[in-house]
Amino acid sequence: MEAIINSMTLRERQRPDIIKGSRKRRIAAGSGTEVQEVNRLLKQFTQMQKMMKKFKKGGMAKMMRAMKGRMPPGMTPF
Repeated sequence: MEAIINSMTLRERQRPDIIKGSRKRRIAAGSGTEVQEVNRLLKQFTQMQKMMKKFKKGGMAKMMRAMKGRMPPGMTPF
């Protein structure tokens, strides 16, 4: 992952949505990986970004309330 990120330009790191096919090939070649690995990293980043937005909107509290009923007896979330 580190090699892939280091193969990106500063602008690509700031705005990963600009990374299209030719940039993915260049990043993969520069990092010694396959384009599929670059795709996987970008997908993970997008998923994490969505999750962080949910947490920012109070999603963590909602998730904890939802989990409370599923926790074994004696265990309390936070």
